[in-house]
Amino acid sequence: MKNLILVGQPNSGKSTFFNALSGYKALTGNFPGATVTYQEGELNLFGRIYKIVDLPGTYSLIPQDKAELEAKKFLVKHKDATIINIADSSVLARSLELTIELIELQRPMVLALNMIDVAKRKGILVDEKKLEKLLDIPCIPTSAKRGRGVIEVIRAANKNKVPENSITLKFQKDVEDVIQSLAKKIPSEAIKELSIPARTIAIRLLEEDKYYVKTIEKYDKNIKNHIEKAKNKLEKHHGKEAKFVIAAERHNLAMSIFEQVTTFSKNRETISLGDKIDNFVLHPFLGYIILIAVIYGLFSIIFNVGAHFETLILDKFDLLSKYIETSISNKMLSLTLIGLVQGVGGALGIAIPYIVPFLIGLAILEDTGYMARIAFLADSIMHKIGLHGKAVVSFVLGYGCSIPAVMAARNLENTRDRVITAALSVLIPCSARTVIIFGLVGFYIGKWYAIALYIVNILVIGIIGRILTRIDKKLVPGLVLEIPEYHMPVLKNVLIKTWIRIKDFITVVLPLLIVGSIIMVYMEHYSVDTIINSALKPLTVYLLGLPEKVGTTLIFGIFKKELSLMMLFQALGTNNLGTVMTHTQMFVYAVFTLFYIPCISTIPVLYRETGKKATTYVIFGTLILATILGFAARLLGIIIF
Repeated sequence: MKNLILVGQPNSGKSTFFNALSGYKALTGNFPGATVTYQEGELNLFGRIYKIVDLPGTYSLIPQDKAELEAKKFLVKHKDATIINIADSSVLARSLELTIELIELQRPMVLALNMIDVAKRKGILVDEKKLEKLLDIPCIPTSAKRGRGVIEVIRAANKNKVPENSITLKFQKDVEDVIQSLAKKIPSEAIKELSIPARTIAIRLLEEDKYYVKTIEKYDKNIKNHIEKAKNKLEKHHGKEAKFVIAAERHNLAMSIFEQVTTFSKNRETISLGDKIDNFVLHPFLGYIILIAVIYGLFSIIFNVGAHFETLILDKFDLLSKYIETSISNKMLSLTLIGLVQGVGGALGIAIPYIVPFLIGLAILEDTGYMARIAFLADSIMHKIGLHGKAVVSFVLGYGCSIPAVMAARNLENTRDRVITAALSVLIPCSARTVIIFGLVGFYIGKWYAIALYIVNILVIGIIGRILTRIDKKLVPGLVLEIPEYHMPVLKNVLIKTWIRIKDFITVVLPLLIVGSIIMVYMEHYSVDTIINSALKPLTVYLLGLPEKVGTTLIFGIFKKELSLMMLFQALGTNNLGTVMTHTQMFVYAVFTLFYIPCISTIPVLYRETGKKATTYVIFGTLILATILGFAARLLGIIIF
């Protein structure tokens, strides 16, 4: 089996390239001893098996966060793997800076000049043959979105070409002299352990890379003295810190190579269509109006599609349940089949009609590049809360699922921001809660009330976030965010993303729903649910004003949020909740389930990311918050409805 490692800067099309190779047959793994994830897949091509690892996007091998650190360590340790560097051809000068760092490792390598079609539209023409000679590695033009050049990259990877003959990737003489002098001080044992050239190690030491310093110190306790002398020499000559000298040299080298291998078409646009669109989309006033319109449009589609299929499907399954009840005399068999039918009906009639259009819409927003623009617009809001702009990444992901939202918080620079962001992200209405909001409030009360719940949710998160950040005040740095080019979404990619996200529902939630439905039927038959409902009566009936029978559904909701709504139909014995619940009760139920305890799949991830103490606070804090807001919704409902 041949190992291939995909490395590239964020928004270089690396994940699209990975999907083009492995499709939806990808596994998500964790680096040993870390919580940073990577994608892994296999490819059968040219009569051999390839293991493909898609590392987190990184701008440099000098790590700025956990993701970049783990990506660098993975590269260093996997000495026999071939590196496939995915570079955005439309911003090639910047992309080449990472390419130069990778070449310094002296590993088998291929450069995929991705988004070559975008570069051509911008009037940038790349001479890949000349670039190959300069870098001494295969350089293949690709468009991963279209699947062009992808197979050629794998074919080139089979050559195991190590860029050892390149004479162009050298810095100025005085800088090279310092590097070579320091390289001679590096113990041979350390060079052997790292399996990279002494020159490369010396460069990393001058850039203050702690990983390399720590490794060298095992063999030479005085290495820091040698590093300081080398740094002082560079700083004295150039008037700035050594790490900035190296960065400037690499930047100049990348620019020099870029100028040698690119030409510009005379008919290129001075202002691209994307820039013209961004004048409106990122406008400080119009941008938010457009954002509201986009979100309203998405929610309207979700509501209209979901409402249409909910009625259509539930009526059919209700008829089937009644038929089983009257036709099968064996009570045990009848109960089991009714539970099975109601479970499948709940999934097909309530969950799927709302989840699928939501996930398709989310994938389209991501693939077009609009999701990054949402993050840009939300940056100022994050600062008002008191969080770093990067926190918005967790919040945006939270609308899909709480688990990746919590995990995304790990890339924030300090513990305070990571814990607060992870805690707030579990309050975001995920796709499962979207089912509750639209399947209950939107369907029975009206879509404007459903949208109002989202607005209330944002306000609550903002208030709680402000309180938490005021407790532990810190200066919040600005957000440096790359805005990718606009792209036309490709149907195949959208469907693959949707499938990856929904297969967990099919493989995990659907079996749980069926088993839960069967259990609920038997609990009702043997009156076990009465015991649970009675125990929860002070909360459900006295405080929230809900029907007593909803108690068991809230327990199921802890396993998977969408189960609470689907089990509600069964607990109340109807496929039309409007006949047994008032609008106020529906609104209260939705508010409570929107904010109460995170699902059981999220809790261990939250524990791993934030620790035992923070997780305990989140569990009990969300329960208290949901109770307070649920009671407030009850009082408000009496006035409104």
